Amino acid sequence: MKKVFTSILGLVFSFVGFSQSCLPDGIIFTTQAHIDSFQVNYPNCTQIEGNVTISGSNITNLNGLSIVTSIEGKLQISDNASLNSLTGLESLTSIGGNIELESNDTLTSLTGLEGLTSIGGDLYISDNNALNSLNGLEGLTSIEWSLQIYYNDALTSLTGLEGIPSIGGDLHIINNVTLTSLTGLEGLTTIGGSLIIGDWDYGGNASLTSLTGLEGLTSIGGNIELESNDALTSLTGLDNIDAGSINDIYIKNNESLSTCDVQSICNYLASPNGTVEIHDNATGCNSEVEVDSTCVYLSTDEINIQHAFSIYPNPASTIITIETPITPDNNTFMTIFNINGQALLSRQINDPIINVDVSGLPQGIYFVKVSDDRTVMVWKFVVQ
Repeated sequence: MKKVFTSILGLVFSFVGFSQSCLPDGIIFTTQAHIDSFQVNYPNCTQIEGNVTISGSNITNLNGLSIVTSIEGKLQISDNASLNSLTGLESLTSIGGNIELESNDTLTSLTGLEGLTSIGGDLYISDNNALNSLNGLEGLTSIEWSLQIYYNDALTSLTGLEGIPSIGGDLHIINNVTLTSLTGLEGLTTIGGSLIIGDWDYGGNASLTSLTGLEGLTSIGGNIELESNDALTSLTGLDNIDAGSINDIYIKNNESLSTCDVQSICNYLASPNGTVEIHDNATGCNSEVEVDSTCVYLSTDEINIQHAFSIYPNPASTIITIETPITPDNNTFMTIFNINGQALLSRQINDPIINVDVSGLPQGIYFVKVSDDRTVMVWKFVVQ
């Protein structure tokens, strides 16, 4: 009877000990052997109370950590030259501090983190030269502080972040040279801090052509800073941000950026909350005056059906062709204005397709207005 009782008691203790907190001072893994022996050295250790650091040149997999479900401190995975995925961390659902993924030269994806739902600190992804997507983070729904993505030379998209509705702190996307858009952030509605895309000191995102992916963003708690993104042509994607949630605006050194008159920027410039710096971009977005003038003119109540009105070539140097959807009559007129609203050329038109000589206009941004008794249409074009 005593033997049976002892066996039952052992079974109970074994069951209770199956899932337990451990390692309040954290743990550092520097070799594959350390990873492989974890479950032997710390049986039933599923909830690590301290920080976890994984950094070793011969670490190739994290399978030895397959029982870990949570880390109350931070998780740092850095300088692992042979680690190409995070397979082995599938049981991990929450991290109380930061996740820092840095300088893992062969890491191609974040596969292995599919079970992760929340991060209590920052998500920092930097200098992972082979990382081409963020696949593996699809289950992530909460980042308490900032999301920072720096210097990932192979990263072409942010696919994997679709489940994140809000970021508690800043969103930094800086010097990811092959990133072409922000696709993957479609679910993001709120940023608690600043939106920072590109930076003079650290570098812009050289291939980023659009901000597609941010259409769902409606509120931020800091600045909009867009700097040194050489291929960026338009701010389309930022249209829906509440201007009242923006502190300062810095849009500078984006050499191809010519379209900045999106609704959020226009609303902000109508009643700024703080500092505005807009300069060293392309014509059309090269100064606060240029952007504000475009916003004011294009926001008048009489302007409509712009999508049906085309001007080409645009930019132009000598002749522009204007196509309108209306049938001209004796009261149909075409007028060209500069950004100050001054009428430079006006004439009656008799055909829906006309050619206009603009070779006498200085380089800059202009507007064409076509109107009759029923309709007024305005479109922007550039002379270069």
